Amino acid sequence: MARLDRHQYLIHMGYDGSRFFGVAPQPGLPTVADALRQRLEDAAGQRARALSFTARTDRGVWAEHNMATCWFLPPMDREAFEAQVAEERDDGLVAVRAEATGFHTHARNVSAGKWYRYRVRMDGRADSRAWPLGRPLDVEMIRNLAGRFLGTHDFNAYRYKCSAPNSVKTLTHFDVSEHDGVVVFDIQGDGFLRHMVRKLVAVCVLTGLGEYEADRAIHLLDTGASRGTPKAAPPEGLTLMKIHRVPV
Repeated sequence: MARLDRHQYLIHMGYDGSRFFGVAPQPGLPTVADALRQRLEDAAGQRARALSFTARTDRGVWAEHNMATCWFLPPMDREAFEAQVAEERDDGLVAVRAEATGFHTHARNVSAGKWYRYRVRMDGRADSRAWPLGRPLDVEMIRNLAGRFLGTHDFNAYRYKCSAPNSVKTLTHFDVSEHDGVVVFDIQGDGFLRHMVRKLVAVCVLTGLGEYEADRAIHLLDTGASRGTPKAAPPEGLTLMKIHRVPV
């Protein structure tokens, strides 16, 4: 039964993916969940209850915006708590903000969709937030393939070790741009499977290199195949840019 006297919070945050082994707690390894829990509990002076995240990104993946929910018991100085949570700390988290919300709010029901960005460096220059490919790509060919992934499809072939029961997702945007030797993939949709974005990028890159057939990539999509897509692109090139919130 929900406690009507509890202090429920929606937490907004970004993070440096190079510092964490993903979001979910892992014994003996630094994770986003551990860093956020420590920050919240230092500010509240008590345990953060039912801490849950909207997106559970993998090791090495960055975020400009993710969300989490948790709650605290009264009494509590909300103003002091919110101010301390927002203070800059050397814990790998950035732009942290605590928003008081209703007790019914949960991390898993606040998302109307997500926006991911993936960067590939054709020039091969070292970049902590990009795949240093070091080879030229046919960007126009990649754009053509990307457009074929738009809409609602069964992305079963484009996931890895993912237990989600429903692999049907809708992509609303799959934009590909190139700036000074960096190819940028901006992908938005109502939901994503584990490694889905990285696998979509991988198949686009291999097609742009002339090493994979676009028609084969779409055939796997259309048939809902369980395997056959290339290995996922490296995690360090991926950033969760934004959680699109369900209208309040």
